[in-house]
Amino acid sequence: MKYYFNINIIILLLISLPLQASALTADNKNSEKGYWNYEITPKKEKDKRIKPTLPPLPPTPMKLPKTEVLMKLHPEQLKVLIKQWRKHAIYTLEPHDVSEALRIQDVGRKKAAAYAAVVGFVAQTNPNLSLADEVPITNVGKQAQFNTRKRAMDDYLQHATRNYGLLYFSSKTCEYCRIQDGILQQLLTVFNFDVTVVELSQNPVLSQKFNIKQTPSILIVKRNSDKHLPVAFGATSLPELTENIYRAIRYIQKEITPVQFFTNQVDIDTGLDPNNKQGN
Repeated sequence: MKYYFNINIIILLLISLPLQASALTADNKNSEKGYWNYEITPKKEKDKRIKPTLPPLPPTPMKLPKTEVLMKLHPEQLKVLIKQWRKHAIYTLEPHDVSEALRIQDVGRKKAAAYAAVVGFVAQTNPNLSLADEVPITNVGKQAQFNTRKRAMDDYLQHATRNYGLLYFSSKTCEYCRIQDGILQQLLTVFNFDVTVVELSQNPVLSQKFNIKQTPSILIVKRNSDKHLPVAFGATSLPELTENIYRAIRYIQKEITPVQFFTNQVDIDTGLDPNNKQGN
């Protein structure tokens, strides 16, 4: 019986030893933690995001004077007041503020209407400052203007064929050149220009002289001189080619300046002429 009792005690001691060892190990680990064992608690990072803040309210706009005074203000002053009072009225939603915002806005409208009226008066009493004669608004007037300009251009080019010729740079492998060939033939049925066709690959010296790097390219050349000007690069329509030749010849003849390049002969000294000084 004593032997049995002693065996039980031994078994209990053996079971309790690992539990005590683990408890001691846990206590040792816990004892190693903390400030005195050089353990530093990490600090929480601050939120670096910028918190949105409401913009400050703008100051209350100045009290508006009478309409007679407002009508004499500069447009920039009116612009500022209209903007300020519109925002202020939207913010307060007060009937008085809305009324003032509409009043200053109405002043701006009246100033614009007054300016338009004065422009009409000045244009009617000074024809040189108006384009009423040069830019018709009816279809009949537009057609008459087109016919007049085309007739002047055709007559001019008919006389120019005696002193000018065309230098046509082409290539046998260029598909666009075949299109330009047909357009050029249409031009020659109306205007008897002499045309010299230059094969680009076979005339590198001539191509370099005129700085031609692509085909088709057409130049207008004045006879017995070195004066020339390009009139077409790539396939160009007949109307565009005709007008380009017309402008180029007039420029070479010093009849127009670069700023008058789009000015037709019949429009010289009119309101469509940038060099017109009649309004001075």
